[in-house]
Amino acid sequence: MIKQKFRYGRLLFAITASLGGIAVANAACVPVKPRPPAPAVTISPDGKTTTVITPEGAFPPQDPFLHPPGSNHLPTIYENYCDGNGVEILNTVPSTPEHPYNLHPDPVVSEIDKASPSDDLITAFKQLTKKPVDKAAIQRAIDILEGNPIPGRNYSGLPVLHYKGPEKVKVVTPTFDSNGIKTGGIVDIHQIWYGDHIESDTAFVDPSAVLDVPWTIRYTVDTLNQGHEDFAPMVMYFDDPALSPPGSPPMPNVMFDQTFFPMNDGTRTVYEIAMGQGKYYNLSYHWGWRKHPPRVQVTENARKKIGGVSLPEFESNVFGPHPSASEAEKLAAIAKIGDLAPEKRMWNTLQVAKANGRASVSDIVALNRAFDQWQNRNKLPDGVKLDPDSDWTLFFVNNTIYGEIKGNTIGGHTEYDGWTTRGKTVKIKLLNGDHFDHAYFNIDFGGRRGWENTFQSTKAIGGAGQWFTFGRANWWVNAGFPVMIITPPATGTGASTVVGEHNVVLTMNFEPSRRIRWYQFDPFHHDTAVWSIH
Repeated sequence: MIKQKFRYGRLLFAITASLGGIAVANAACVPVKPRPPAPAVTISPDGKTTTVITPEGAFPPQDPFLHPPGSNHLPTIYENYCDGNGVEILNTVPSTPEHPYNLHPDPVVSEIDKASPSDDLITAFKQLTKKPVDKAAIQRAIDILEGNPIPGRNYSGLPVLHYKGPEKVKVVTPTFDSNGIKTGGIVDIHQIWYGDHIESDTAFVDPSAVLDVPWTIRYTVDTLNQGHEDFAPMVMYFDDPALSPPGSPPMPNVMFDQTFFPMNDGTRTVYEIAMGQGKYYNLSYHWGWRKHPPRVQVTENARKKIGGVSLPEFESNVFGPHPSASEAEKLAAIAKIGDLAPEKRMWNTLQVAKANGRASVSDIVALNRAFDQWQNRNKLPDGVKLDPDSDWTLFFVNNTIYGEIKGNTIGGHTEYDGWTTRGKTVKIKLLNGDHFDHAYFNIDFGGRRGWENTFQSTKAIGGAGQWFTFGRANWWVNAGFPVMIITPPATGTGASTVVGEHNVVLTMNFEPSRRIRWYQFDPFHHDTAVWSIH
C-alpha cells in the first residue's frame, strides 16, 4: 500500500496567484449556483442544421486566458454542496489541505503484466508474415478485437470493438449495519488504461438500492503498456430529482475530480471512492490529461432515460440483450458497427485471412494501416474527409468518436483556442458511420455557472504536478436534447462510404472555464463516445 498522504512529506496546498483562488473555510454546505435560461435552438427547414445560441453569461466579460483565472472563477469553499432544498450532498469535497485525498483511503497498488491489446495485436500481425501462416495468430487477433476470453491477460473480455454495452451494467449492492439499517453500498468496476484508450467492464451503474445513502465505487484499474496516467474520475451530480417537474430530467448541480492519483505502467491500483447519495448520481467521467482526447471513458446512471428509453435499452435495442451469448448474436452485433471504423477494418481483414487460411501482402498492409489509425482518434480515418466549412469534424463510428480540428492538431492533444470571450460561433460537422442512431450533446464545465480549483501539486508523488488538479465546476447543458444524426443504411462488409450527416452551429455568449472548453459526446451511447477540446 502506498502511504501517499504522509510518506512523501507535506504536499503543497495553495491557490496560486495565477489561478487567483481564495480559500473560504467554515461555511455551511455550498448553495446551488444560479441556473441560466435554456439556449435558443432552431432547426433548418431541410433538417440538416441545428443552430444553438446560448443566453448571455452572468459573469462580467473577461478573457480567462488573457486575465486568469477569469471572472467565472469562484472562491474555494471546503464544504459539501447542497441540493435545491438545502440538503447536504455527502462526499462532494474531494480535497482539503488537511486531507489531500479526501474521498478515498490509500489505494492498494500491486505489480501486473502490462501487456496490452495493442502489444498483442502487433505481435499477431508480425506472425502473419511468416510461412507457413500462423492460423492461431489470426484467431488471437480476432479474439482481442472481439473481447473473447484470453487466459493470462488483464484485458481479457474487454473488446476493441464496442458492441458489448448491454452486458456492461452493474447494480450497487447495499450494505447494512448490525441493526439491519442500510448504511451504504458498493459496486466494482474494472478498467484498463493503455495508449490512447480506457476500456471498462462497466458502462452503466444502477444506484436504485442506495438512493438516500452514500455509497462506494471500488475501482480496479490496470495500467498497461503506455497507460501511465493520473487517475481522475470526475463525477457529475444532479439536483434532487423531486425538484424537477414530472417528466422532466433532473437539473444540473455540481461536478468535480474525485481524486488525482498517479499510476505507472504494469500496476494494478484499487481505489474505494466515496460517492454522494445515489439519487443525485448522473455519471462518472474518467479522463487522462496526457492524451485527452481521446483517453476517456464514462459510466452512466442506468436509471437515466431519454424519451422514455433507458440508456441500457439504447444499447440492447442496437446490439441485442446478450451480444456475446452466442456466435450468431455476436456477429449480428458486430455488423451494426460501420466498416469505416479502423477497428472494424482490422476485424474484416482478419475474417478474410481466416477464411483464406493465409494473410496476403495487401491484408498485412491493410491491418497495419487500420491499426495505426485506431491509435489516433484525433485524426479522421481513411474514407472520411475533414469538412472545410466547419471548425471541426466528428465521426461517430464503433460506438466512439474520431475527430479532427481544421488546421490545428498539436501532438497528442487537440486544441481549439478560438473561443476565449463571449460571442464566438463555431460550426461542427457530425458524421455517423455506424448502422444505428447517434446523437450529439455539448456540456459546459463551469463557464456559465462558475468553477473552483482546489490546488494540489501531485508532482512529489510522480503525478502531473500543478497542471491538472482537483477542481469543482457547476455544469450546464449548452446543446441538446439531443441533436439527431441521420442513420446510414446497412451496407454489408467492405469500406462503405455511406454516412449520415448533421451540422451544428453554436454561438457561445459566455466565457469558457480554464479547465475545459468543449465537452461533447453521444448521450445515446456514452461510454467511450467522447471528444473533448481544451
